[in-house]
Amino acid sequence: MQLPHLRRQKRTIDLSSIAGRFSTGVASINATVEPRAAYWDQWNKANLSGDGPLWIALGDSVTQGIGSSKPQTSYAHIVLERLRTRTGKDWRLINLSMSGGRFLDVVERQLPIIEDYQLQPSLVTTIIGSNDLMWRRDKESILNDAKRTINSLPPGSYLSKVSAARKGKRAMVSSAINHLAPSRGIHLFNAWDWPTGEGMWAEDRFHPNDEAYKYIANNLWTSLVKNLLI
Repeated sequence: MQLPHLRRQKRTIDLSSIAGRFSTGVASINATVEPRAAYWDQWNKANLSGDGPLWIALGDSVTQGIGSSKPQTSYAHIVLERLRTRTGKDWRLINLSMSGGRFLDVVERQLPIIEDYQLQPSLVTTIIGSNDLMWRRDKESILNDAKRTINSLPPGSYLSKVSAARKGKRAMVSSAINHLAPSRGIHLFNAWDWPTGEGMWAEDRFHPNDEAYKYIANNLWTSLVKNLLI
């Protein structure tokens, strides 16, 4: 059995790709997207079977670890190793995220795999929303998709907040996550709670680098410990 290879079709007008023509930093990060996806495809295949508890990670390029120097410095690998060390159990990870992923990719393409393949996760985590907030304009549509995502996540799962704002679409989505998720039994953490933004970005100035992924890992880990998962 093999899980589907999830990819998101590039937009007709891809601003990141356009920027890549003028920035070697953006181009170099873009060039890692497909190899990283292929890495997780092989990883997922190897982790489908086993007796250890299963963690399923959902989301976008952050959960793919884009911007990290190698897969092992992504937050997913860091947290996986901590789970194994802390519990003494052979935790498995299936990473269903995709670069460019949006709210509805989680709902329509990632979550259904859990049921379709009869996966039985002990942990489900999600970091999503950046691409919706960055590239889309219709505030009501984004908000509705965010709410649909929250309502689709299994109770007991972990969802990252989005970086805060005082007004606009980001504030609307942030408010929906902060109020709706707890009412559904979803634990919140803040992947973006860093002490500084200086020195935390990859060459494209959009994705986290290794140092930032350490903070993302720490923020998720703190929530797991607080909620007595481990």
